[in-house]
Amino acid sequence: MKIAIVRLSALGDIIQSAVVLQFIKNFKKDIEIHWFVDEKFEGILKNHPLIDKLYALPLKDKKILKSLKILLKARKNNYNVVIDLQGLIKSAIVSRILSRNNFGFDKNSLKESFAHNFYNQKLELDYNENVFVRYLSL
Repeated sequence: MKIAIVRLSALGDIIQSAVVLQFIKNFKKDIEIHWFVDEKFEGILKNHPLIDKLYALPLKDKKILKSLKILLKARKNNYNVVIDLQGLIKSAIVSRILSRNNFGFDKNSLKESFAHNFYNQKLELDYNENVFVRYLSL
């Protein structure tokens, strides 16, 4: 089973969201986890023992075509599940490119409510809920 996690940016948020990795691996040890992050935050997750493959996307400086090539190549991994822990339009688009079987929050649970349109599995949870509860609920 392959899972992709999308958490592209925000230093502290990436660190906090990495807590989900241990719960996923405890649930099923042979799950393969791939993580998608903005290239400027790659160093935070590089060599993380619970991440099987890290994708660093060049999202700034008009390198969108390079990012798209990376995503289209990664889509060939046929992810069973893609989880968008960020909930922004850009992360929702990334999750949708990777797989139609993607999970995110519903429109009332997001800062950028339009992002919910890119998910096929949506979780309703108060936006002000504890961040760890939000991450682990997905």
